[in-house]
Amino acid sequence: MKDYFEWNGLRSTVFGVHVTDQPGIIRAPERATFTNVPGRSGTLTTLEGAEVYDDFILPIDCTVRDLSRLNEISTWLCGAGRLVTPEQPGGYYNARVVNQIEFAKVLRGRTNRTFTVTFRCHPFWYLSGVADIVLTESTSIITNPGNIASEPVITVTGSGDITLMIGQSIIELEGVDGSITLDTPLMEAYNGTTPLNEIMTGEFPVLSPGTNAVSWSGSVSKVKVQPNWRRLL
Repeated sequence: MKDYFEWNGLRSTVFGVHVTDQPGIIRAPERATFTNVPGRSGTLTTLEGAEVYDDFILPIDCTVRDLSRLNEISTWLCGAGRLVTPEQPGGYYNARVVNQIEFAKVLRGRTNRTFTVTFRCHPFWYLSGVADIVLTESTSIITNPGNIASEPVITVTGSGDITLMIGQSIIELEGVDGSITLDTPLMEAYNGTTPLNEIMTGEFPVLSPGTNAVSWSGSVSKVKVQPNWRRLL
């Protein structure tokens, strides 16, 4: 039965919480400004940028019978984390619980309580269980199975001056000592806890849908890619 959801690795039924109405599958809206122009029908649409989308709201209606577990449930359903729904198996949303939760009575004399938990979801749905991609030869191909560019985390192991080419991006690395991680989601370059933004020149890379060529010059022993495949539903 699809009477559950998972939040931060825990299924709702573990707490005796059952879903009474599963939410639909929502596509996040583009971030845009709509302007009325005098003398012109309709509106002028201005997009903030290519592939820029807003969060969306996902409410889930639930019921619980064991009132002794309300404190546990309230502690569990808070903060930020990963949301998995049975309507979208095999992946997750990055989300945050944004509403106060009221446990309302169903009928007089019954212990059951109903409540709604509202998640504010980031625009993209991420594939789970995706293995890192390790490249040891320049001029390799990485294929993005999603329908939107992913933001990978890439670790280059090598030394000295390195030029890394990923798709349309060219990144210059100066004086690498051991390894450097290019974290596109965070827009940071580092080695462990040491920031290395100053030795990087160029844009943080993305992996476009379809094939992406990866090559490099310089002393590189391997390139490890955490691809972070995602979809816009």
